[in-house]
Amino acid sequence: MTSSAALVKRGRPARLSREQVLLAALRLLESGISEVSINGVARELNVAPMSLYTHIQNRDDLLLGVSELVLARLTLQLTAHDWQGKVRQWVSQVQAHFSSYPQIAKLVGESRQVSSQWLRIQAQLAGVLEQAGLENKELSSTSSILSQAIVMDCILAEAYGDNIGALVAPELRYLNKEDKRRIELVLRNSPPGGHSLLPFVMEQLLLRASTANNLKRIKDV
Repeated sequence: MTSSAALVKRGRPARLSREQVLLAALRLLESGISEVSINGVARELNVAPMSLYTHIQNRDDLLLGVSELVLARLTLQLTAHDWQGKVRQWVSQVQAHFSSYPQIAKLVGESRQVSSQWLRIQAQLAGVLEQAGLENKELSSTSSILSQAIVMDCILAEAYGDNIGALVAPELRYLNKEDKRRIELVLRNSPPGGHSLLPFVMEQLLLRASTANNLKRIKDV
């Protein structure tokens, strides 16, 4: 008697799903590949590239789907007693998640489409700022700058690593004396770790937001 396993093996291949396609693309990213392509995902799944278009529209749709998959895994725990602490937790947790999937920060930063999962994460930051009393331009600018800064921070970390000084040093010989002095001044005062200005940006924004909030309260009295 022919086993059911043998029948399945000789029959049509199992149908793909969008989730299988996205998970295959994610595996490629996790393996360290720098760019995900339709052909690469097809090879990962051992199927013809054209068969993927039943589940994705194009490469942009593929990348958006992968970023949605990864960002959906982030559950924020904002448990601090004050709003500044919650903002710091938001930044720390989002940064840590992006650090685990560095290519996703690049996708968020370069994608032509907006990820609903990224909007969900941003909305939680906006909610903290709103509860703190920030509104209108102050809320919008604080939320937007922090969101952009964290994406750029992760992209720079992936592109340049921690020791940006060593990366820049060989290029200084092409600058005139004054420009070289200025760049060296910037490098000397860069934060430990080399690339990351995120902590500085965050603290400056928190200071500015706190000042604006206090001034608003004074005016309302």
